[in-house]
Amino acid sequence: MEQLEGKIKYNRQASSSLYIMDLETPGGIVSKPGQFISILIPNKTLRRPISILDNTGNSIKILYKIRGEGTKYLAGLKEGERVNFTGVFGNSFTGGNKNLLIGAGVGIAPVYYFKKELEKNNINVKFAAGFKTKAEIPEELFTSIDYISTDDGSSGFKGSIVEYTKQIIEEHSPDNICVCGPIIVMKLISQIASEKSINCQVSMESMMGCSVGACRGCVIKINENGTIRNAAVCKEGTIFDAKEVFYGGGKYD
Repeated sequence: MEQLEGKIKYNRQASSSLYIMDLETPGGIVSKPGQFISILIPNKTLRRPISILDNTGNSIKILYKIRGEGTKYLAGLKEGERVNFTGVFGNSFTGGNKNLLIGAGVGIAPVYYFKKELEKNNINVKFAAGFKTKAEIPEELFTSIDYISTDDGSSGFKGSIVEYTKQIIEEHSPDNICVCGPIIVMKLISQIASEKSINCQVSMESMMGCSVGACRGCVIKINENGTIRNAAVCKEGTIFDAKEVFYGGGKYD
């Protein structure tokens, strides 16, 4: 694995809970929506896998939330400091004719990126995002979101993004849905898509040790052509066909 180094162009709090870092990458990094990089945290054995929010020329952006010591360290980095990372890793979303992209919280990153790519190619796409409250919505991404839900009703639809999805499907009639967010959100939206015979892809996030499938620390169970097997999220994902994924003891359980 080649180790790369990015110089921080900016690293700022984008909302009450989310941060955006822009890394200058001399020579450029080629990536696709759904892929991620793994960032080295000093004095920590495991790198931190973080989805790519955007890739423009010689810089990449990441969206992250403070969840532990690693992401707390990232939030404290300043402009001009350097970040050691490896990547890019993983596969990417595939589009349909009419696409509905759904993100919840920090899970908006890969679907935001995918929306930009689809729009560049003039492909029909709508982007829905769910948050707990208006304060969690990153201001610089706000205008890119077509449908917003908040649990407390402080912005957009009052309620969960899962409930709002039912309404959006009726309005937009998508033939392809892409989702990233908490497991329960992906599970329930996958169910809705299955009931309506809509193709659905989910971005499965998991703690990863190596990011190349060797350590098997991020394994999930999938049903591939009737055969249940283990799949490494970092190498075979993070994007999976929602019909293949087991969310616990069994499909949709």
